[in-house]
Amino acid sequence: MPTLVRAAWAAGLALSSVYCVTFVLLSPLPVQDLPDHLARAHAMSDLLFHGGERFSGIYHFQLLWIPYLLGDLILTAAIGLLGVTGGAAVWIVLVFLSFPCAAVFYARVRGIRVNGRALLLLLSIYLATDWFFVIGFLSFRVAVAMLIATLAVAELLRRQWSYPLFGLYVVAVVLDYLTHLSPLIFLVPALGVSALLRLWLRTTRVRVEVALFSPVLVLLLWHFLVASGYRQPGDQIESPYVWGTWASKFGRIGSEFFHFTPRTDVMLVLLFAASLLTWVGIPRLRELRQPRVLEPLALSATFLVMFFVLPLGYSEAFYVDTRPLPLASFFFICACLSLPHRDAATTSARREPAALLLAAVLGVCNIAYLTHHFIAEREWVSRYRSVAAALPFHARVLPVYTYGGEGAVVPFLHTSGFLSIDRAAIEPYVFAAENGNPMKYFRYTRLPYDPPEVWYGAIPRPRLNWQAVARDYDFLLVTKPYEPGVLELPTRIVTDNSTAALLAIVK
Repeated sequence: MPTLVRAAWAAGLALSSVYCVTFVLLSPLPVQDLPDHLARAHAMSDLLFHGGERFSGIYHFQLLWIPYLLGDLILTAAIGLLGVTGGAAVWIVLVFLSFPCAAVFYARVRGIRVNGRALLLLLSIYLATDWFFVIGFLSFRVAVAMLIATLAVAELLRRQWSYPLFGLYVVAVVLDYLTHLSPLIFLVPALGVSALLRLWLRTTRVRVEVALFSPVLVLLLWHFLVASGYRQPGDQIESPYVWGTWASKFGRIGSEFFHFTPRTDVMLVLLFAASLLTWVGIPRLRELRQPRVLEPLALSATFLVMFFVLPLGYSEAFYVDTRPLPLASFFFICACLSLPHRDAATTSARREPAALLLAAVLGVCNIAYLTHHFIAEREWVSRYRSVAAALPFHARVLPVYTYGGEGAVVPFLHTSGFLSIDRAAIEPYVFAAENGNPMKYFRYTRLPYDPPEVWYGAIPRPRLNWQAVARDYDFLLVTKPYEPGVLELPTRIVTDNSTAALLAIVK
C-alpha cells in the first residue's frame, strides 16, 4: 500500500477517534430530538430492569416487533449498564461510526480501489454528522448505514449464491425494519433498479432477484397488515399527507448539508465538492456507461427522484421526502470513485493527494464547527437542568418552549425530556404512541393535556385550554425570553436563571 494511502487511512481513523472522544466528553450530546429519546429509553430501562420503581405509574412498555424497537432496546440496555450519560455516549458513538463502517464495507464489496475507499472514509466522517444527526434523527442515521450494508450483502449474493449468506441477508433486512421503516421502503426501489439494470446487462438471474425481494415483501405485509393494528383508539388520527410546493422542494434539496450557520455550511459543502471534483476530474461519457459506474449512478438518481415524489410529512413522521437524500449523495460518491483509474502521472501524482488533503481538512473543520456549537448548547442545557432540579420528584409540569432555532436546527426543542430523566416528572412531550409518534410499544398510562410543543412561537399563536393546564399541571417550566402575559394563569416564580424560569401555578 503506497505511503499516501496509508497516511489517508491513518488520518481517517484518527479523525474518527477525535469525533468519538468529543461526543463522549460532551455526552449527552445536545442534538435536537435526543432528550426525548433518552427519556423514553430511561423509562424503559426502569420498567424492564427495576420493576418500574420510578415510572410504573407514568409509562408502560409492551414488546411489539415494529420500527424503532431495535435502537430503543440498544439504548435502553446501554442506559441500564452505564446510566443516562454513559448510555447516551455509547449510542451516539454507535450512530456516528455506523455510516463510515457501512460505506467502506460497501465500497470494498463493489471493488472500489483502496485509495478510493480511503477518500470515502474521510468524506463519510463529514456525511455521518449531517443535518439528520444534529436534529437527533439517530435511528434513521443508523438505518441509512444498515441499508447500505444490506445492499452490500445483496451484491455478494448476486455474485455467488449461498444459503448461509442469504440467511445473513434475511437477518439484515429484519434488523433494518426493526431499526426504522425507511430501509424497508427504500429497499424496494434500490433492489428494483439494480435488478432491472443487471437483467438488462445479463449479470443476474430472475430467481436471485425474486429471492432478494422475498423477505422485504414479507415484512411489508407484516407492517401494513399486522403492525398497523397496534394503534389504539386514543392515538392521534393519521393526518393527510403534506406535500409542500415545488419551490420548497428545490429549496430543501441540499438540506442534509446545513446545520447552524449557513455561511459555514456553504464553506464545508464547497470543501466537500472540491475534494470529490479534484479526485474525479471531468469524466468521459464512455466511462459513465460502464456497469460499475452506471449502477450507483442509477441508484443516486432513483433516490433523488424519490425526494421529489415523497410527501414532506404526515402525523407520525416529518421530513419524509428528505430521507432519500443521504443515499443519493452516497451512491453519487460511489459512482465517482468507481470511474476507471487514469494515468498515474496525471491522477495519482497530482489529484489524489490534493483530494485526500481536502477531505481531511473538511473533517477537521467540521468537528471544530460542531464542537463550537455543541459546547455552547450543552451549557444552555445545563442551566435548564439546574432550574428543573427545583422540581419535586414526580412533579406535574408543562414545558413551554420559547427559544426558537439556530439555522436549520431547533437545538433545544426537546430539552424537556430531561424533566423526566432527572425528576421523573409527568410532562406530555416524551415520544410515545399517544402523542403522535410511531413507537406503539411505549405509552403513557394517562397522557395529560398536551398542547402543541411549539405553540408559543406559532403564527398565529393558538389559544390553549388554560383550564386543562391548571387541571393537569402544578408547574410551568418556561424557556427565556418569554412574555408573562401570554401565560393566562396566576403563577409565582420558584427559581429562574438566564435560560428558563420555573413557575408554580397558583390554584
